[in-house]
Amino acid sequence: MAVTEIHAIRTTLNKALDYIMNPKKTDNTLLVDGFGCSPETAALQFELVKRNNFKTGGKLGFHVIQSFSPGEVNYETAHRIGMELADKIFEGRFQYVCATHIDRGHVHNHIIANSVSFIDGKKFYDQKKTMYKIREFSDELCRENGLSVIAEPKEKGRSQYEHSLDKKGKSWKSLLRKNIDEAILKTQSWDEFLLYMQNLKYEIKQGKYISFRAEGQERFIRSKTLGTDYTEERLRERISGARTNPTVSLIIDIENCFKEKQRNPEAFRQWATVQNLKTMANTVNYLTERNMLSYSALSEKYTALKEKYNADRTRIKEVEQRLKVIAEDIKNIDNYRKHKPVADKLETVVFKEKFRREHESELIIFTAAEKYLKKRFDGEKAPLIKELRAEQKRLYAEKDRLYNSYNSAKSEIKELDMVMKNVDMILGKDKEKSVQKQRTNELE
Repeated sequence: MAVTEIHAIRTTLNKALDYIMNPKKTDNTLLVDGFGCSPETAALQFELVKRNNFKTGGKLGFHVIQSFSPGEVNYETAHRIGMELADKIFEGRFQYVCATHIDRGHVHNHIIANSVSFIDGKKFYDQKKTMYKIREFSDELCRENGLSVIAEPKEKGRSQYEHSLDKKGKSWKSLLRKNIDEAILKTQSWDEFLLYMQNLKYEIKQGKYISFRAEGQERFIRSKTLGTDYTEERLRERISGARTNPTVSLIIDIENCFKEKQRNPEAFRQWATVQNLKTMANTVNYLTERNMLSYSALSEKYTALKEKYNADRTRIKEVEQRLKVIAEDIKNIDNYRKHKPVADKLETVVFKEKFRREHESELIIFTAAEKYLKKRFDGEKAPLIKELRAEQKRLYAEKDRLYNSYNSAKSEIKELDMVMKNVDMILGKDKEKSVQKQRTNELE
């Protein structure tokens, strides 16, 4: 499991970079890497990009932190995940330094990125949704590497900080969810629900949004911030037992089941039968519309979609890696050509030390670019920037097409997976699979 956060750096960029690259924290800087810059000269290179694009004011950079659970990941894997996370966040457009700290009980990555793109000169805008996107990227990488993630399927109002408090038993929101769920199961009307919550020592404020405050709690909590199932409209629906989701599903509403069992067990059985008949009808319609009239056709379609999904994901990673290399090549070729006249002049001037002091930043950047190009192309001539940009343009177009295909396959797999579960339930295959799995475990 990895927890992430991001904040802007408005002052002391140098100190922030020095901190994350501390040799004592990064295995003597073995766990430090840069993109679009050399870690040792990153501050200078960040500043040069800002000056060249006339954007020296405002935020200096952005600091992303990714923390893993103790003992869940080794140092090298954590560092690789940190680099991949930075690539996803900054899309190969912004320079960054990634450092992995191993001096505490939990491994964690620090990523400091420039606020201005060295590709197009545009600024990185940290919006409210940025944190959620970073969280999604981090969770996706954790799943790919067999690490755990925080599961929050329907609770958008629940932050990672809230989750950590919940684990410690200190979350007001978590306790409120639990008490609301309990109240819904034990009440039959809105007024009964409010009275039940009051008996649990909650102060209730009704207005545009209903809010609750427990004893000892400083502020009211709007129920809608707890997640989509806790808006006032949804709470009323849950209490009344109304069903608002017409999509195919085998999950019987637990709250309605509980209440029906309390009222009339026979009525409950009849209701469950109707729901299963609806599920069968929806499943048959799905299969008929898509001409999947055999279980083997269904399985083949599912397998084909999974193969397409995995192929798209693999190619996306290849394209993103190549785009990263191209951006690095373009940046260094450009820096080399731009500052070579300064380096050449150093050989001819009389007062070399004075000239070196006056052009320190240009000379440092030129030296870093020269070193990169020699290593990258093994002393051979570097490609033309216009050729690299043409390839870059083609790859960005391919990446867009791949993501559309990838997301489409992902959505179809999710839908087909639900249909297959419905079919297994209807035909009793779910029980057969369960028995077979049990026998396999017994044999092992």
